[in-house]
Amino acid sequence: MASHGLDRLHSDPDDLARQAAAEYLRELLLRPGRPRRTWEQYAERTRHGQVNQLAVAEVLARHLWQHPRRRRDGDLLPRQLKDTAARALSGRLLSKATLDLFIDAFALPAAEQDQLWRLWEGSPRVRMLTGIRAIRPDTADKVAALLGPPGHQTVSLHDHAFARADGRVGGVRTIQVLEALRDGLDSIPYIYDTSALTLRVGHGCEAPAGPGSQVKDGPYVLRIPLARTLSAGETLSLEYATTFHYQGEVTAEQHQYRRAVMRRVDNIDLRVEFDPEYVPSAIWWAVWDGVDGGIIEQHRVQPDSQNSVHRYLRLVEKTVVGFYWEDRTRESP
Repeated sequence: MASHGLDRLHSDPDDLARQAAAEYLRELLLRPGRPRRTWEQYAERTRHGQVNQLAVAEVLARHLWQHPRRRRDGDLLPRQLKDTAARALSGRLLSKATLDLFIDAFALPAAEQDQLWRLWEGSPRVRMLTGIRAIRPDTADKVAALLGPPGHQTVSLHDHAFARADGRVGGVRTIQVLEALRDGLDSIPYIYDTSALTLRVGHGCEAPAGPGSQVKDGPYVLRIPLARTLSAGETLSLEYATTFHYQGEVTAEQHQYRRAVMRRVDNIDLRVEFDPEYVPSAIWWAVWDGVDGGIIEQHRVQPDSQNSVHRYLRLVEKTVVGFYWEDRTRESP
């Protein structure tokens, strides 16, 4: 029996790119939301974690009936497209035309289209990172007990951090798109590891009613009220900014920007912009073994013409990622 699996050590780069795009396409069709509901209405039965290929073929066929691309598209039966759906979702054969058909048939949002095409084209900046932990298991249990079951998932997250003239991160502007996992979602948790900060809210959210509480031997936790209460499947874009108030001498730990992800974040975009008067001697992109652990992966990066560094990740789960840099004044003579 022929095997269609991909050997990542010997596969053509285009094959790996197509498989990455297929994996993301499957995720989009499995994620709670409109694309999933689109194919589920035609499925006689569903299985957890699996896409019903015949139901997907039904969606593709119905789209072609309304928007034919060839002379006989209006006469296609769903079963005739089942193999096309199966090959595309497995990554065995995901052509440009087929991906375009999926995008149109499921009316995928512009942001998702962009990421699919970037994956399909083999963008080296698009990665998935899954770790073991972001914080210690005992601390994670305490945070989970305080917050309760997750009420949302993050569809996209953009952090724009600003480093001041002394090299310390002065603040972070965050734009987050979330999707409610249950009815009645009216706030989201905000977790931070220092009390020396100010949180300012923008569109989509409101100022917290009071200060956060600290988990014993762990981070601080507060809840950010949403501008409107969400039902399951609804999405909301919100913006908030964090300003840090460091005192005393600059430490090496303050010359870094890290994002800890306890569960999972899709489409995460991290950028650090340095003050024009501050030019680090070296900058690294890194992955840490949790907030208390050491660096497990790193490589040096170069700032762009705006004195900033940037990294996009398609998915981050249970890990800590970010940038750290060296100060020229700290280099030994």
